[in-house]
Amino acid sequence: MRGASEEEILRVSIGEIFARACAGAALPALLETMDRWRPAIVVRESQEYAALIAAEKMRIPHVRVAISAPSAEAQIFKYAAPHVDVHGQSLGLPPDPSGDRLSREVALTLFPASLEVAGGVSAPVLRFRAIRNAAPPLPDWWGARQDPFVYVTLGTVVGGFDVMRAAYRTVIDAVVGLPLRVLLTIGADLPLEALGEVPPNVHVERFVPQDDVIPHAAAVICHGGSGTVLGTLAAGVPLIVAPLFADQPFNAERVAAAGAGLALPTGGASAATVRQALSRVLQDGSFRQAARRIANEIAALPSIDMAASEIETQAQQAPPR
Repeated sequence: MRGASEEEILRVSIGEIFARACAGAALPALLETMDRWRPAIVVRESQEYAALIAAEKMRIPHVRVAISAPSAEAQIFKYAAPHVDVHGQSLGLPPDPSGDRLSREVALTLFPASLEVAGGVSAPVLRFRAIRNAAPPLPDWWGARQDPFVYVTLGTVVGGFDVMRAAYRTVIDAVVGLPLRVLLTIGADLPLEALGEVPPNVHVERFVPQDDVIPHAAAVICHGGSGTVLGTLAAGVPLIVAPLFADQPFNAERVAAAGAGLALPTGGASAATVRQALSRVLQDGSFRQAARRIANEIAALPSIDMAASEIETQAQQAPPR
């Protein structure tokens, strides 16, 4: 869908693909499975709509695991709701053109409340924190250099996209000559030669476990994927977010609104812009202070280990079928 607007991309990907085609294909077997097993509760991933429809049909309580911030997901209900309604009516459910079945569903999330849009979610949200181990020492990738450490990642997938090669080069050009130790991860598919010349202060890896390196960072430059944003803020590290697509612009906006980093223009920024943003985040202590506030907020949440008991509670609180 090259050249398509964000609205059109969401209409097709969320509405036509996930809510209409995928849900329609999955519904018959899912209904059969639920009828055979009779679960006490259904736990679905937020873009898997057949489970919601089947659970409503069989009057089984259901919750969703929000893969993005719940208030971000609420903004895209409108794309899924018409198709969910058509599927539901085909099974004899009452009409639901406004998407109440989506908006009233309990959500489980790793996002802290400070990254949500105020009033953006009407249903209950159960928040948890991921379990993270202490980070090991950084490998000696830069020899004797002791400069501040910056981690750069654009995710594990987009490295295979031809259009992304320029984005990696932009980041490299932004940090050339700076008194920094930079780790750049590029994913499995990008040819190393596509990066061009890499300066001595930049070390390139295809993948590292982010929890091993982020706690050491003075700042993180990323694309705004939920996993990277949450992992960075859980460590109290400020961000420079250069969003590409999906929920990344929302995450970038919320990071900036919380004061924990800067959001760059969606779809690309110049090396000079990235360099300026990095300098500002490293020099202005308010960004790290805000990131640490969010880290404390995350640390105070119940562990993800508690999610199972919360799901059990939801099942027990559901009205009789």
